Amino acid sequence: MSKKQTTLIAVALVIIAAALAIQSGILSPKPEAVKPVVRVGYLMSDLHHLAYFVAKNQTAGGGRSFFQEYGVNVTDAAAGGYAQGGAEMDAFAGGQVDIGYLGSPPAITKHLNAGVNTSIIAQVNEIGSGLVVAKDINRFSDLKGKTVAVPSRSSIQYFLLLKLAEREGVEIKDITVMEVTPLSNMKIKMEKGEISGFVAWEPFVSEAVISDIGKLLASSNDIWPHHVCCVLVVSNSFLADYRDLVVKFLGAHMKATDWINNAKSKPNSTEYGLLIDIAVRFTGRSPEVVENALTLIEYRFEIDQTFTTSFKAFTEKLIQYNIVPLEKLSQRGYGDIDTFVSRYVNKTFLDEAKRK
Repeated sequence: MSKKQTTLIAVALVIIAAALAIQSGILSPKPEAVKPVVRVGYLMSDLHHLAYFVAKNQTAGGGRSFFQEYGVNVTDAAAGGYAQGGAEMDAFAGGQVDIGYLGSPPAITKHLNAGVNTSIIAQVNEIGSGLVVAKDINRFSDLKGKTVAVPSRSSIQYFLLLKLAEREGVEIKDITVMEVTPLSNMKIKMEKGEISGFVAWEPFVSEAVISDIGKLLASSNDIWPHHVCCVLVVSNSFLADYRDLVVKFLGAHMKATDWINNAKSKPNSTEYGLLIDIAVRFTGRSPEVVENALTLIEYRFEIDQTFTTSFKAFTEKLIQYNIVPLEKLSQRGYGDIDTFVSRYVNKTFLDEAKRK
């Protein structure tokens, strides 16, 4: 066999070996990690969660949405949103939500009571709820023996009712508390005389007042000034797999929040008109209702000392009212409330997003 033939045979054997290796996957190039579509949870017509819809709006982003700017693809985890925060946390437990907007108390109660594996990574808003009462109710004590509706017993709204009852010296057992969802049914029940009051998030409060169905007895800011309200929650399993994507999501969330606050500060601007339009389309409420409601909500993303102090106070009250039994802290691996707050509220990713 000639030297040339030997060389050709050797080359052929190398090619065959390489082909077999590629076929077996040994030499196959690693496929690039495919970024998932982030499944986002939020509550039905909850104006607190406006930042999500602003972040999806291409006009607000100057031609491409804030999510597109950060390379994040999103989809609604549930069409139209969840009826209340407890239901959204159940969806987290079922692996149906990756990142979600919801109230602090359901995030706390479901994590501690049911072990839902989540973390809080940003704030969404402060205040923005209220107690609406029938026209024959003039003071909180008039609600004794009456029925008051809340979204659920794991909601901020129920917590606010408890706190107001405590402040006014009224035993909560003297009020019949009814869970009502969707929140649009609260106004209907008040019109029919089935309830004498309800605690809801905006724009349901402003809608009832402007339509003259009821009157505002106390805003949530009256009950607890600048209280923490909704937060951004992430599935810990999603966070472990897609940390960079979570940071990018937070970048879009921060930009959308800043955009909202800028638009609110200039009520005669084009941006303000767009803000109202986005809010109207999201909530299905009139511009008049939306504009009134926006004055009662403060949009914030910061996790600062003010937030953590308020969040700790919420947790203490939830334990005081036995909505969360004290022993749940140790059962979930937290030695005390301070440890729980410092670990469940994780600002690492927000700080990282600010640096990018």
